Amino acid sequence: MTRAWTYLQERFPLPAHGPLVAAFAGGIVCASAGLRGGTPGWDVFAVAAVIALGSFFLLRVADEHKDAERDRTYQPERPVPRGLVTLRELRVAALAVGAMQALAAAWLDVRLVGALVLLWAWMALMTAEFFVPRWLEARPLAMLALHGLVVPAIDGVAVAADVLAHDAAVPLGVAWLVGVGYFGGNVVEIGRKVRAPSDEIPGVATYSGAWGRPRALAAWAAAVTLSAACGTGVLVAQDSALVLVGAVWVAAAAVIGIAASGGDAPGAGRRVEAAAGVWTLALYLTVGPLALWIG
Repeated sequence: MTRAWTYLQERFPLPAHGPLVAAFAGGIVCASAGLRGGTPGWDVFAVAAVIALGSFFLLRVADEHKDAERDRTYQPERPVPRGLVTLRELRVAALAVGAMQALAAAWLDVRLVGALVLLWAWMALMTAEFFVPRWLEARPLAMLALHGLVVPAIDGVAVAADVLAHDAAVPLGVAWLVGVGYFGGNVVEIGRKVRAPSDEIPGVATYSGAWGRPRALAAWAAAVTLSAACGTGVLVAQDSALVLVGAVWVAAAAVIGIAASGGDAPGAGRRVEAAAGVWTLALYLTVGPLALWIG
C-alpha cells in the first residue's frame, strides 16, 4: 500500500486529479441535464465521477506500458523503471479499476455498460497507437487529434449516464459538449507538454520540442479559444443567462495565454500546465452546475 500510494502521488496525484475530474464529470452531467430541461441526480454524478476518474487512471497505466522502454532510457527516476511498481502490478490495478467502473455502471443502468465497453475499446486502440505507432510518432498533430477523442468519449459516457438514468432522449446541443470535451482535452494535453528549452529532455516527446515553443503555445491558445467557443454554444443551447460569459471567455483566453507563456526560464512550462487546469475547471463548472443553478 505504501508503494501504491507513492506511485499515485508521483504519477496520478488524487488531491490534484480528484477535484478536477469531479468538476469535469459534474459539469458534463449538469450540462446534459440542463440541455434536456431536467435536473441531475447524485447517483448519476457519483457514477460519472467513478467512471471518469477510473478512465484517466487507465490511461495513465496505458502510458506506463507504451513508454516503458523510453522511460528506462531517458527517465529512469520514474516509478516503473526504478522498481517502485511493476507493469504487472499496474495491470492488476487497472483490472480492479475497470471492474469498479463496470459495477458502478451496471448499478445505475445496465445499458450503461455498453457505452463503457465502447470507451474501453477506444482506449485499447489508443494503447496500440492505432497499430501505426511510428507513423503517429512522426506526426504529433495526428497523434493529438486521435488521442484527443478520448475526452469526448468519456463525456459521452457521462451524458449516457444522465439520459439513461432518466429514460430521456439525447438532448440537442450535445455536439457543443463534444466540442468542449475535445478542445478542453487538447488544452490540458498540449499544456502539459509545453516546456522551456532548458527543461526539454532528450528522447521525451513534447509539443514544444516538436513544433517549437511559439507554435506550441499558439496551438494551446487556439485550443483554449475553441473550447471557449464550444462552451458558449452549450450556454446558448441551454438558453442560459450566462451566455454573455462566452464573450468574456474569449477575451480571457488571450490573457491567460499571454500570462502563461511569458518567459523561457526553467519551469516556465509549469505555468502553462497550471493555467490549463484552471481553465478546464472554470469551463466545466460554468457550462455545468453554474448554468444549471443560475438558469
